[in-house]
Amino acid sequence: QIMYTNGVTHQTVDNDLTGVQAILKWLSFVPLKKGASLPILMTPSKKLLDPIERSVYDPRRGPNPESVYDPRLLLIGATDAIGKWRGGLFDDASFEETLSGWGMSTICGRARLGGIPIGVVMPESRTVTTTYPADPADADSKEKTSSQAGLVWFPDSAYKTATAIKDFNHEGLPLMVLANWRGFSGGMRDMYEEILKFGSMIVDNLVDFKQPVFVYIPPNGELRGGAWVVVDPTINPDMMECYVDSSARGGILEPSGIVEIKYRQHHLLETMARLDPVVAALNMRLASA
Repeated sequence: QIMYTNGVTHQTVDNDLTGVQAILKWLSFVPLKKGASLPILMTPSKKLLDPIERSVYDPRRGPNPESVYDPRLLLIGATDAIGKWRGGLFDDASFEETLSGWGMSTICGRARLGGIPIGVVMPESRTVTTTYPADPADADSKEKTSSQAGLVWFPDSAYKTATAIKDFNHEGLPLMVLANWRGFSGGMRDMYEEILKFGSMIVDNLVDFKQPVFVYIPPNGELRGGAWVVVDPTINPDMMECYVDSSARGGILEPSGIVEIKYRQHHLLETMARLDPVVAALNMRLASA
């Protein structure tokens, strides 16, 4: 109830046996010692468990292409519109999420790609609800809930992202960032909760990252505002590379913001007078009055 939702506990299990299994699975992603090669998982005959050249699940061709889908399906795969199973970006059943109870507008975990362990960071595309429990020592306190929009960094999810990147670096894992953020939440409460500091922590941890970092903007994804700043490959050009799908978009401002800045009111009135005959007639009547 507390440790899982505030980021102290990485995972929760039902019993001791499941806990030991979770520990061993986590250790299977980590090199034997500092500086050692990554543990590549293969069959006894030295073949990959999941082939690299394979069809990957695309939510745009799923059973409900217009619905807001669970972004984890991009990682683990799902059944497409014709009922055929399509694998995800990573090897089958290899994705292991951590810190899932905290900062839920960001998804972090470890997976394998061609048997190679890799850290994963991506946004949650759906709206999530965060619950703040009541304080038993304060009779007037009440449980509070707040909604967080998808594809946006909030103070807790930005801190979670920075923490995950730091953990992956210490473990010697490469990093895959599925960048699909519209930016940081910039309300007064978010500023008070140090969202700027946590955003700068993401940059600091990427600067110090010693393994390859792949930034991928997925199909129909977008990267805007401050989100572009913290994952730009120029932060660590020796280690970071960026790949963009042809249907993805990027920019500092969203279209509505660009129009508001570049296309001011007097430009709008001039366009209306040129294209709208009713407005043009009214302007002529005002001019002749």
